[in-house]
Amino acid sequence: MVIPMDDTDRNLLQVLLEDGRRSVSDLATQLGISRATVQNRIARMMDRGTISKFTVELGPDEEENTISAFCLLKLIANDTRPTVAALRRIQGTGDVHSLSGSFDMIVEIRTHSLKKLDEILDDIRRVPDVAETVSSLRLAKVSR
Repeated sequence: MVIPMDDTDRNLLQVLLEDGRRSVSDLATQLGISRATVQNRIARMMDRGTISKFTVELGPDEEENTISAFCLLKLIANDTRPTVAALRRIQGTGDVHSLSGSFDMIVEIRTHSLKKLDEILDDIRRVPDVAETVSSLRLAKVSR
């Protein structure tokens, strides 16, 4: 019998995607669960193929259930360091890149529901110095 992922599994997976090198103790502290629970859940996700490598590559079924989006940001300030630091504190945000052109930055977002995506986008819009955002859902990866 396959046990479906719950919010604890999803939160653990999200933290591992952000930094797969975190210690079990750090993961347990951040998520408010025991070390044993973290170890058991990681083992279970590996057994069922949700995590195919400890470098945290999502299995094909879980990738289909993960919502990925990009958010373009226009900033007010010239010093982007405080903005980048604030974005990194928002759970669900991934890579942050500076851009040339009309927008100053792009942020990758990965989450498990549209409701959570909406919350993350609201959090991004509340970051000081963020003047404008445009977001797009990633639909499919296109090969060369």
